[in-house]
Amino acid sequence: MAQLLDLFGKKDREYKSRTDELQRQIDRLSAENQKLKIKLDKKDEKTKDALTRKQEVEEILNHTQKQITTLENELSALKEEASKNIAFSGTYLLNKKSFESIVLELSSMRAQRGALHSIYFNTNARASDFDFRDFIDENCIYMFDQIKSNHGKVLFYDENHCISLAIVPPFKIKRSDWITGDVLDTGHLKTMLSCEPVICVVYAHAGNTVVGIVGKDDVRAEIVRTGVQAKHTKGGWSQRRFERGRDQDIEYHIKKVQEKLQSMIDCAGGAAEIDGMSGKTIDVVITGGDLRLAREMIADTLDNVPVIEKRVDVDGNPDDIAVKVAWAGRLYRL
Repeated sequence: MAQLLDLFGKKDREYKSRTDELQRQIDRLSAENQKLKIKLDKKDEKTKDALTRKQEVEEILNHTQKQITTLENELSALKEEASKNIAFSGTYLLNKKSFESIVLELSSMRAQRGALHSIYFNTNARASDFDFRDFIDENCIYMFDQIKSNHGKVLFYDENHCISLAIVPPFKIKRSDWITGDVLDTGHLKTMLSCEPVICVVYAHAGNTVVGIVGKDDVRAEIVRTGVQAKHTKGGWSQRRFERGRDQDIEYHIKKVQEKLQSMIDCAGGAAEIDGMSGKTIDVVITGGDLRLAREMIADTLDNVPVIEKRVDVDGNPDDIAVKVAWAGRLYRL
C-alpha cells in the first residue's frame, strides 16, 4: 500500500513539474507574443507613416516637375530672344481683370495730328508685310516682330514716344490691320472682351492635368491624377528600364485625360455639358503647361477645333487654373 501511494505521489509530482514547465513556456511565449505584437503594431504605424510620406513626396515631385516643365519652356523662349539681342523693358502676365483694365486705359488716350498707331498682326503676319517708313521706330518694330505668338499680337505706338507697348491677347486676332489716328484703336480687343466663346482648357503635366470648359460666366474643371514616376537621373540599363515604365505611365495618363475630355463634351454634337452652355460647341482649345503633352491629349478628341498654345505657369483650384489659362495674355514694354 505504501509503495502504491509512493508511486501515485511520484506521478503527481511529475505531472505538477511538467504542468509548471508547460505553464512557464506558455508564459514565456505569451510574453514574446506580446512583444512581437507591439513590434508589429509599431511596424504598421511606420508603414502607414511611410505611405503618407510617400504620397506627400510624390505630390511635391509632381508640383516640382510642373514648374520645371514651365521653366524649361520659358528658358527656351528667353534663349531664343537672347540670341537675337532682344531686351524688353518689361514683360507682364495678364489675366482677365488686368486685360480689361489695360484696354480701358488705352481706349482713353488722346493725341494730336494722328500720332497714335495701332498695329494688329494675325498668326502669319510679319513686319515685312507693312511699310512703316519713319512713322514707327525701326528698333521697336524689330522687337515687336520677334515676339512669339501662335494667335497674333498688337502694337500700340505713339510717335511722341510716350507709348510703346505690345500685347499678346488671350484669343486669336483674326486679321492684320494698321490704324493711325488721334486715339488708339482697341476695337479688336474690345471684341474679345464682349464675345462669349466656349473654351476647352487643357493645362497639361505628367500625372497631374487640369481639363475644363470655360464660358462667359460659367466654368467646370476637374483635375486628372495618375501615378507617373519622376524623371530618372542614373544611366545604363536602369535608366532605360525606368524610362520605359515612365513612358507607359504617361501613355496611361494621356488616355485618362482624353476620357475625361470626352466626358465633358457631348459626343453627338460637341455641346459642352455645363449649365448655361448647353447646345453650344467648343469654339477654341487653349493649352498650357507641357505643350507637347497637351498636343497628344487633344489629338483625336478635338482635332477640328482651333488651338491656342500658351506658355503659362498658374496655380489654384481646377476652376481657377482653367480661367487663368483661358484668359492669360502678356504685355511687353518695348
